[in-house]
Amino acid sequence: MWIFYTKQTGRMMNREKKITIFVIIAVIVSAVLMTSSNREAPKGEPETTPASMVAEAASGLTESVPPPPPEPKYTGKIRKNSSFFDIMTACGATPRQIYDIAGRAKPVYDLGRIQPGQKYEIFTGDGGAIERILLSINETGYVEIVCSAEGIEVECREYPYEVTIREASGIITQSLFMSVMDQDLPIELGAKLVDIYAWDIDFFTEIRKNDFFRVIYEERRMLDGPDHEEKTEVGIIIAAEFNTSGNSRYCFLFDNEKVFPDYFDDEGKSLRKQLLKAPLSYTRISSGYSKRRFHPVLHRYAPHLGIDYAAPTGTPVQSTGDGTVMTASRTRANGNYVKIRHNNSYISYYLHLSRFGKGIKQGTKVKQGQVIGYVGATGYATGPHLDYRVKKNGRYVNPRRLKLPPAKPVSGENMAAFTAKRDSLLSKLRSVPIRDPRGEYFAEGGGLASEAPGRPGGSGGSPIPH
Repeated sequence: MWIFYTKQTGRMMNREKKITIFVIIAVIVSAVLMTSSNREAPKGEPETTPASMVAEAASGLTESVPPPPPEPKYTGKIRKNSSFFDIMTACGATPRQIYDIAGRAKPVYDLGRIQPGQKYEIFTGDGGAIERILLSINETGYVEIVCSAEGIEVECREYPYEVTIREASGIITQSLFMSVMDQDLPIELGAKLVDIYAWDIDFFTEIRKNDFFRVIYEERRMLDGPDHEEKTEVGIIIAAEFNTSGNSRYCFLFDNEKVFPDYFDDEGKSLRKQLLKAPLSYTRISSGYSKRRFHPVLHRYAPHLGIDYAAPTGTPVQSTGDGTVMTASRTRANGNYVKIRHNNSYISYYLHLSRFGKGIKQGTKVKQGQVIGYVGATGYATGPHLDYRVKKNGRYVNPRRLKLPPAKPVSGENMAAFTAKRDSLLSKLRSVPIRDPRGEYFAEGGGLASEAPGRPGGSGGSPIPH
């Protein structure tokens, strides 16, 4: 079919061409818009990030990731015949700086008396100037010295630690320390129990098979130390029960005088006495108090007015009470001996020592439990032992028969607080099961749950059958 071009047909063709072009453009624009709307943004990423949000994120990141602690410039261990001056000189300090640091530290810690084995860390600034010194004192504490333009600051600190309350118990099969080891308990727990009950119990003569103990104590986990390693140790004992021959003796830690906590029994009486039951850890009593004994050296009968404790040479001997050294000398019969006045009534004697304790001389003030000498065999002695004697009001008495008054009891104003604490701790103690390597029995009230004959708390004779 032929179509002839006219004016009218030309106008129609132009209009159709325009419509077609418009439609094509509309389709292209629609396709582009649909593609943009269907495209997904990355997950978790907002379309816009305001400046305030960026600042907030940056601030949070700074707080959660602290800068690493500075590393010490010098580290080491005090060597034999080394001094604080030697160490500081090797680190570039001048004699004047060393003098200033030692002088400022002396009221807190005498740097002139450092010992081999102590560890140190020394930190310096950008210019090499000493800014901080850390010196270990023992396994639990250290001295920190900070040097700045404002001056020198010195402080003794404890390594950080966490405290956990633990409970433990045991039945004596051979000795307290064997029982502690049988329960896989720290040996220092046994040592602390001995220290607390030292005024009331002689752990070498009064402990019997099947006696038992229960204890609540703090376990301290040190988070840092001289070697920057964690360490677990026994802290303070909070409460304990020690049953000997069917008689329970309690101790409760209580702050009575607001000066330092002390241990009291269930009636509020102090466990501290004027004199300890024994001045040392000994193997056996080789000779007792007697008005007529055959002397092994003189080979004749004579009074023996003390107690002979057999122990290895070098065993530390403690003062049984606070007092003043009257004599630290040597005689032909006594050998090296120490004489201590405790008060107007009591004087104690320590004979046949191999040597004296550090600083022990006439006029020295000593504390109860302080080492005043070491076991030996000087004077009239056939072997290493300690001859311990006590005078009361000028007359020798049998040290093992002394009934000594305690220190101050809980005061009247503190009795209500003590009673409440005692009752709470007593309830916890009595709920601690008694651990025995030969079996396991459980506590109830003052004794054990079982009423079967032959067990502690039961009606039988022998505490536990073997």
